Amino acid sequence: MPDKGIIFLAISQFGMAFANNFVMVIMPFYILKISPYSQRDTVLWIGMVVGGASITTTLAAPFWGGLTARISPKFLFERGLFCSAFVILFMGFASNIQLLFFLRLIQGALGGASTIGLILTSQLSTKENIRENLSLFQNSITAGQLLGPPLGAYAATAMGYRFPFFAAFAMIFIFLIFCHRYVRYVPPQGEPRRPDASLKREILCGWLLCFIATLNLIYMPGILPFILRTFQLKEHIAVSFAGIIMMSYTASSIFGSYLLCRLSSKRGLNSIMVLSLIIASFFQLLLITSENVFSFGLVRMLQTAFIAAVFPLTISIFARKQVGGKVIGLLNSARFLGNAVGPLLATTILAFFDLASLYMVVAFLTLLSLFFFLKTEELKEE
Repeated sequence: MPDKGIIFLAISQFGMAFANNFVMVIMPFYILKISPYSQRDTVLWIGMVVGGASITTTLAAPFWGGLTARISPKFLFERGLFCSAFVILFMGFASNIQLLFFLRLIQGALGGASTIGLILTSQLSTKENIRENLSLFQNSITAGQLLGPPLGAYAATAMGYRFPFFAAFAMIFIFLIFCHRYVRYVPPQGEPRRPDASLKREILCGWLLCFIATLNLIYMPGILPFILRTFQLKEHIAVSFAGIIMMSYTASSIFGSYLLCRLSSKRGLNSIMVLSLIIASFFQLLLITSENVFSFGLVRMLQTAFIAAVFPLTISIFARKQVGGKVIGLLNSARFLGNAVGPLLATTILAFFDLASLYMVVAFLTLLSLFFFLKTEELKEE
């Protein structure tokens, strides 16, 4: 059983992910309501407002991690939650798109505070339970991303567009109070050793593993309508199945990550990493042979169950090596970049080729990350 501080760190990350997605589901509708521009220009602004935060989050993650060398991670984490809450509240009062875009950029920069959460979780964990605790941290974020959109959409429908912003603000503040009370103080981490050539290779390989794992998990939602169309489903039925499939494979990724991280302590990290990457690649290719929506959903659930463990296992390697917060931040930035690149890669390949080509490219990238893991001897750990 994780200690109380680990649990409340995970809960706070669930709260942040939940609050962000609670408001993000209504963001396009909110922009349409306040936009004075044509439909084409408004659509472009929606893309910039929704996607802009991923860019600043990717850039900010190493910066947040580097600050832990001089400032207490708990202090930084709490200030990050505090500022994020007010930025979300201010978005509910934004009267023009430019201001909303600016606030989203700030929100993205503050989103790098999840790096601090990873560092805190690592520092509060023992060597024996660090992988399980990092998996709990990651799964809490995933659960928040899963539950936030449907509840946010319901809240906006029932209470109006501004209510979700107030509700998200209040939720973050509640989690901040519990985090302040129950998470132990962690001192500044100090300056880590300068990376030599060997460590740089490890970091590059670790970054690739985190990026590919995230890409596997995130590439599919934007193309689900085209996937379900191949099964000859009517539109209203396809929409229902899209929600069921997304919820099912998100749940399986949470379960798979937790189980495989626990197994890695008994069976060895190397074997679990290799097993996860190989089997995830296999099921990715197996999607090509799916004959109906049920077999497709089952294969996707199995695929995400195995790939989801790669991120927390990779972070645990570097956390145990005590490489410093900046490196953890850099690895975490791969997750944010994967969130941005995954949908773009999927739609681009599908626009010029077909679904089979997309599945093969994702499987190839996954095996490529396995190749680099096997070649980087220093990264492997038992």
